[in-house]
Amino acid sequence: MADSRHLLSPSIQRDIEELEDLYEHAPCGYLSLEPDGRIGRVNATLLAWTGHSLEEVQGRKFQDLLNIAGKIYYETHFAPLLRMQGFFNEVAFDLVSRSGETIPVLVNAVERRDEDDKPAFIRVTIFNASDRRRYERELLAARNALASANQELRAFYDTLPVGIFRIDASGNIVQASRRFCTLLGIVAAEDWLTAISAGDCSATVRELHRVLRTGEPFSIRLQVAGDDATSRHIEMKAVPISESGDRASTFVGVVEDVTEQVHADAQRRVIDRQLAISQITGGLAHNLNNTLAVIMGNLEILKYEADDRPALRQIVDDGLSATEGAAALVRRLLVYAGYSIARPDNLAIDPCLQSIAQELVAQFGQRHQLTCDLRAPGAVVEIDAGMLKEAVEELVANAVAAMPDGGEIRLSTRSERKEDSSNRRKIIITVIDKGIGMDDAMLAKAREPFFTTREVGQGIGLGLSLVDGISRIFGGELRLRSHPGTGTTVEMHLPAAD
Repeated sequence: MADSRHLLSPSIQRDIEELEDLYEHAPCGYLSLEPDGRIGRVNATLLAWTGHSLEEVQGRKFQDLLNIAGKIYYETHFAPLLRMQGFFNEVAFDLVSRSGETIPVLVNAVERRDEDDKPAFIRVTIFNASDRRRYERELLAARNALASANQELRAFYDTLPVGIFRIDASGNIVQASRRFCTLLGIVAAEDWLTAISAGDCSATVRELHRVLRTGEPFSIRLQVAGDDATSRHIEMKAVPISESGDRASTFVGVVEDVTEQVHADAQRRVIDRQLAISQITGGLAHNLNNTLAVIMGNLEILKYEADDRPALRQIVDDGLSATEGAAALVRRLLVYAGYSIARPDNLAIDPCLQSIAQELVAQFGQRHQLTCDLRAPGAVVEIDAGMLKEAVEELVANAVAAMPDGGEIRLSTRSERKEDSSNRRKIIITVIDKGIGMDDAMLAKAREPFFTTREVGQGIGLGLSLVDGISRIFGGELRLRSHPGTGTTVEMHLPAAD
């Protein structure tokens, strides 16, 4: 061809030279293969990539330039696909350079046929994919690193003591940790509202709609049913996240079991209230004690003046007896309030209760009966005799009030071992009535000072509170059981003086 170029015009000669230069130095590799796959022509670009000379590759088969995996793929996929459809596009291979280095490439090929529809030659275009392969490796490495980080993050937030969740703008839970489901006692996060008590559910929905509308952070406490049918307290907090910079499109937050904190707060309030009441009680008792001292002193003077007037003497004696009883009550209130120290006696419990019961029976009408079942013979309890009497009288008086139509009141004792490591004996004094009883809400408040269900003027609500205080002063406790319509059982658990 070069011998006949002088016959062509200069412009055509320039075009041919430009085409040859484009072929030889194109940004991609060119190959012309014989029908059997042998290399007939190769451009300079591909030779530069591989480091081979034209003599080293011309006449060799294309697959000889591939690595082992490429040779296998060429024979099993590339050649059959080319024969079947006459072309293929962007097949990934690795060329092996003269120095042994691999060059990732993308190969396109098309088969040309002659007039008899027989393969004439194969045009092959090769693109250097080193940068692309490097990018793919880096992308895969980044994807694997992200997957590993996500896995670590998932493991981390699944082991947190709080549950994590995300709510979309419609109020649906779209993502939640396992701890979230565990705390709410649910299987699927979208069922979270079913775990909340009815009263809290409606309040939660209203609050959720409000914060979704306003985009404000929110915090709310909920009650959910526990596995053992007891309710637990859950605190839910969330903050808005805005992707567009305008209205919040999602909320992320945490849920935490605050049952212990709620119980501790309630116990703290009880302690604070008891402390305040003790202070008030002690102050009132102290003032009453001073007043009673004046009254008693005046009655003693009147008693001396009334020696020769029997009628007046009887009135004075009654006044003195009532004042001494009031003074004894004030002393007990001072002990209850912690302003003075109780001085316990070693009391044989059954004989002492039998004596108290006899006094009480004399005060009963015909509608009420007091039955004693004393089963702690020889048991001794360290307790102030006057306080024990007052406690039993208060419990029996409550039982009478609970049965306005009359009935039987049972006073009993028994001895048991404590349910702790000490295994000490305790004496249980029980008063049982079959009266109107109390529901759970009333039972929870029964020990509180000044809580009463009686009519105005029939009691100030210090009875059970005083009995509870007496029990605790002497190392015991007060237990209550009651149901509406079936009556009430009150037990004073006192340590035995072993």
